[in-house]
Amino acid sequence: MSNNNLDKRKPLDKKGGLLAILIAILWSANPLAAKIGLEDAPIFRLGFMRFALGIFVVVAWGIYTKQSFLISKKTLIPLGISSVIVPVQFGFHLFGQDQTSASHGVIMIVTFPLWAAMFSHFYNKNDRLNRVRVFGLILAFFGIIVLFWDSFNNNFIEYLIGDVSILISAIILGARLVYVSHITQGVNKIHVVLFETVVGFLSFFILSMLFERQEFVFTQSLIVSLFYLGIVIAGFGLILQTHVLKTYLPGKVTFFNLFQPILGVFFAWIILAEKPGIELFLSILLVFIGSYFALKK
Repeated sequence: MSNNNLDKRKPLDKKGGLLAILIAILWSANPLAAKIGLEDAPIFRLGFMRFALGIFVVVAWGIYTKQSFLISKKTLIPLGISSVIVPVQFGFHLFGQDQTSASHGVIMIVTFPLWAAMFSHFYNKNDRLNRVRVFGLILAFFGIIVLFWDSFNNNFIEYLIGDVSILISAIILGARLVYVSHITQGVNKIHVVLFETVVGFLSFFILSMLFERQEFVFTQSLIVSLFYLGIVIAGFGLILQTHVLKTYLPGKVTFFNLFQPILGVFFAWIILAEKPGIELFLSILLVFIGSYFALKK
């Protein structure tokens, strides 16, 4: 576990900003890839296949970069905590995405920087909120309310259940990112990612064997979905994200995900033909502007 003497995180610079934007771009298509994959595979099966691919990438990257896979006893507890959080968070995400549209999923999951900023305010003394940032948080939360109102107003009860589930996933994700940023000050980042993918794989594999009996085939769309969810996100995406969280304070790093709603809704419109309504655009605008103010010093 880390302590203040080991904490080498620094304020966000240009390099960190560019890396954070790259992460946001990669994650913007994550809900869409999950939605496509869920058309051909049940929730837990899709999950364990995703984590299996992630393990392959993490191990290959660790070998390529000559990382040590030896784990000390004192790091087992923080590694265990961060790893258990991952399958819970991803489970809520997949369940919710199965119940709502890809566009709604993008808006809900992108709220995780708001939660990360709130948790980081209490967890990191160098990452406090001020009045301007709080105003930004409130504005962005109004964007969430608009999306919930859209579900109520159109009687999309199934969307509402999915929206709430993904919102819970976003809250858990925000907390996890702050925690990972903290523990990687004293824990090898490759160990964090490897533990998360292995525990995620085992959890979803066991649940799939217990509860999922339906047959499925590897369609072209499922293969594309798994490549993105597993290789791009669970593999390289998590490695890159953990590196950025280890190097920079999490409160502002995560706010670069304000690009996600725009890109995610665009992808859902082009690929899944989900036509965005005025409520969706208003929600995106509020989240975008709110996130901008939340980035202010």
